[in-house]
Amino acid sequence: MSGVSRDGYYNPDQAIDELLLQKQVVDQAVDTQVLLRILVDKEIITREEVAQYRNEVRTSPKYANSINKIEHQLKGFEAAKSDPQGYLQALLKAKMEGKIK
Repeated sequence: MSGVSRDGYYNPDQAIDELLLQKQVVDQAVDTQVLLRILVDKEIITREEVAQYRNEVRTSPKYANSINKIEHQLKGFEAAKSDPQGYLQALLKAKMEGKIK
């Protein structure tokens, strides 16, 4: 987690919202890890089964689209970070072509 975005320091409400969202994500990750450890420790399920089910759930229609969109956007922003000028040119072109508002 990166904490608060640079802009968040200038907008306390936005910073609070970002931090609360990050806290919620971490809390859910902790709760999930606790449940998985209990199930594995009590030999109700194996680590291999967890990995198998994780893959099945990640590729299910309910989650796959969201995961793919996030990964696509992440790649786009990573590319923008490595080539800011190219990113700005593409952004300007898309704006001029009416692809974005």
